[in-house]
Amino acid sequence: MSVIEELKGLEQRVAQRMAELRPLVDEYHQLEQVAERLGVSQDAAAGSAARTRGPARRVRADSKADKNGNAGRSVNAPGQRSPRSPAARRSRDGGRRDQLLAVVNEKPGITVREAGARLGVDPTSLYRIVHKLEQDGALRKNGRELLPG
Repeated sequence: MSVIEELKGLEQRVAQRMAELRPLVDEYHQLEQVAERLGVSQDAAAGSAARTRGPARRVRADSKADKNGNAGRSVNAPGQRSPRSPAARRSRDGGRRDQLLAVVNEKPGITVREAGARLGVDPTSLYRIVHKLEQDGALRKNGRELLPG
């Protein structure tokens, strides 16, 4: 067997394995989003994954599109923190915090579900912010109702 034939075979095996792993990578990204909405610390998840799977590695797919037309991209290995910096998270949450406070001040008694619909976001992404605003005294809850603090 020639070197070229070996390389072609290797290329086919790599493409096949990438196609097999794509659903798992997509599921991982969905779980990251759910964890973020629930306020689950990625540091805690990273520590847990590192203990069970060994050191996290950054996996980089080829920059060319695969045979399914999926462009390659950098992907975090399970347990590795997302590339989003803490500063970016704070600024994003700070903006959402201000938006939520404005909605509550505009319509006292609004529910988290209604506020999510008004802001165009999944209501589960607001619960962590609501809890923090309650702790800070910026708003209070009466049952499901959100009221200015």
